[in-house]
Amino acid sequence: MRYSRGLLYSPETRKLELLTTPLSRLDISLDEGPLGKAIAVARDDLHRVGLRRLTLNFYLSTGYGTVEGTTNIALGFYDTNRYLRELHREYRRWLYSPQDILATVRHELGHAFCYAYKLYRRKDFRETFNVRGHFFRSYPLTNRYVIRANPYSRDFVNPMGDHYAQKHPDDDFAETFAVWLSPRRTWKRKYRRFPGAMKKLRFVDRVVAELRRSPPEIENDPDLLDEQIEDQTITVAQFLKARTTRYRRLATGYVDPDLRRMFRRASARTRNSSTFVPAAQFIRANRPLIINRVGAWIRVDPVAIRDLVEKCHDRARDLDLVLKGQDEEGHLLAFTSYIAARCQYYAIYGRYFPR
Repeated sequence: MRYSRGLLYSPETRKLELLTTPLSRLDISLDEGPLGKAIAVARDDLHRVGLRRLTLNFYLSTGYGTVEGTTNIALGFYDTNRYLRELHREYRRWLYSPQDILATVRHELGHAFCYAYKLYRRKDFRETFNVRGHFFRSYPLTNRYVIRANPYSRDFVNPMGDHYAQKHPDDDFAETFAVWLSPRRTWKRKYRRFPGAMKKLRFVDRVVAELRRSPPEIENDPDLLDEQIEDQTITVAQFLKARTTRYRRLATGYVDPDLRRMFRRASARTRNSSTFVPAAQFIRANRPLIINRVGAWIRVDPVAIRDLVEKCHDRARDLDLVLKGQDEEGHLLAFTSYIAARCQYYAIYGRYFPR
């Protein structure tokens, strides 16, 4: 990466931009990083075992889970890209490995399969997984287990080493399903001396064979979602309970505060008005003029000017900034002057911003 872009897109700058972005404005998708790979593998798993009629609805959320009684599966937004994962590890002190993410997604598939076919109503399911009372209402409201976990029990699978299957029959089935779903059927060897766990694994084996060609018993409502990031107005820093001071000191290409002063945040009113123009569109339309003018005033590599203009364009788009169309001339003067000042600083000190 050339020097000017290295400054403008440094890891510290990218992380600061993420920290100050509301969850609803994050430019991320389910296809990214280890999370995207885990989803692809999990879908292949379902196809491999013949559960082709189980329709899943994955969405990004503040954590992992399956909405009760649906096949809507929430996945942690913080596992979509490298910088979010690094920030999550830094501030929350833990991080799922790619293998952990895949295991967690398979666990959620177990919940979805159970809910889709209403297994919790079956007598053999309730007997095998020791269900007492209402299946959903007996689930603990906190992260505590219904009964204190027994680390020596041979009645439960324990793929993650946290005895999570002992939390509740719902998680017992989901963990058992995740182990059963793993390829090469290693569960037959691994749990051969665990009679209770093996009984549950054989139940999963049998019930999947029974239902794989049957349609689910529920018609999933994709709108029944819990804490989807599109509804979250808090910033990543607020979610992680993170202070941004260190990254503000280390960032070498953080233009957001300057852009917010020059332009304004879009709203429902400005989006529906022909009076306002997206700031990114304004910058893109005037890009050649700005680069030529600044290049004529300042003796600096034109690439350094172009990189800064492109950086401002990208951030204006991501921040959803606008300006009044009738004020374009004034904004052009202000924005060109800003680019010139920053590039003059770059020409003298080899960086765009003071430390």
